[in-house]
Amino acid sequence: MLEIDGSHGEGGGQIVRTALLLSTILKVPVSIKNVRAKREEPGLKRQHLHIVRLLKELASAEVEGDSLGSTELTYIPGKLRPGSYSVDFGSAGSISLFLQTILPVSLFVPGKVEIEIVGGTEVPMSPTIDWVRFVYLPQISGVARFVRIEVLRRGYYPAGGGVVRLTAEGGPSEELRDLKSVRNFLKGRLNLFKISRGEIKRLHLLSVAEERLRERKVVERQVRGALDFLREKGFPQPEVYRQYVRSFSIGTSVTIWLEDTEGNIMGADNLGKKGKPAEIVGSECAQKLWEDWSSGSVVDRHLADHLVPWVGLAGGFMRVPLFTGHLGTNIWVCERFLGEGAFRVVREEGIVEAVV
Repeated sequence: MLEIDGSHGEGGGQIVRTALLLSTILKVPVSIKNVRAKREEPGLKRQHLHIVRLLKELASAEVEGDSLGSTELTYIPGKLRPGSYSVDFGSAGSISLFLQTILPVSLFVPGKVEIEIVGGTEVPMSPTIDWVRFVYLPQISGVARFVRIEVLRRGYYPAGGGVVRLTAEGGPSEELRDLKSVRNFLKGRLNLFKISRGEIKRLHLLSVAEERLRERKVVERQVRGALDFLREKGFPQPEVYRQYVRSFSIGTSVTIWLEDTEGNIMGADNLGKKGKPAEIVGSECAQKLWEDWSSGSVVDRHLADHLVPWVGLAGGFMRVPLFTGHLGTNIWVCERFLGEGAFRVVREEGIVEAVV
């Protein structure tokens, strides 16, 4: 059984999410000690428990230590099972972070899997569900014949209650049981050689706010703030999408993403906050995208984190905008499963490359 120290690096929940992902796909039992040891409230939080409890069913997993606040977790994956599943966080727990583990796993299920998740679609310290749909999903959708993420209802902090449905079908025809079979399956399904960059081909801007903010024109003001910044920096005119939605709590979000002529996609997001002008929410989002784009990278800061396991599994390399704690931790966790030295990192050039 592989043992992982959950206090390594940033010592947060990223270690748990990535370890469970790779353990399930590669069929490697894992024991995680010191779970979230460097957080103010160490141990498993509800979002991690919901991942584990779904994997008990979806991956026929045997688990010890799956209780709130547990600092040790033993996880033994089994056979992936198609079918319909439902998860209700009972809070505004991040659906996006939940999907960081569950979305990749679903692509390896032989047969059709449908998962309905109730929780938070736009919550602090997490990518928006729109970033997951429009930036991350296109990078990995080729793994299965069909994959879709639908937002049935938005869920803002603190009430949550957002509803997202994940459907995936047409992955491997049979269970994959080791790294060699996973790599053979992924050949030709992913393009993870992300180093060349072209000109901006398409730019998209999505502004969303709860219906009770319509009178204050929050959606329109977020758009205005983003557009002003983008024009100032010389970006092309984006396709603009405006949405007012009904939710249990009041909230807002902005997500901006681009595609270049080389096929690279990167994005940025930002959440509204009480007391913060909507124009600032929009301009901050645009600034994040500009910072990552102007660095010469081909992925944004969130995407770098999410793609590391895929780069390690399938082979490839990418130029990242900056080396965050999440990124360093993810590389370290992946090397526990794939072998020490599985990645070559050139910090001064922003390069992360798999050595396979």
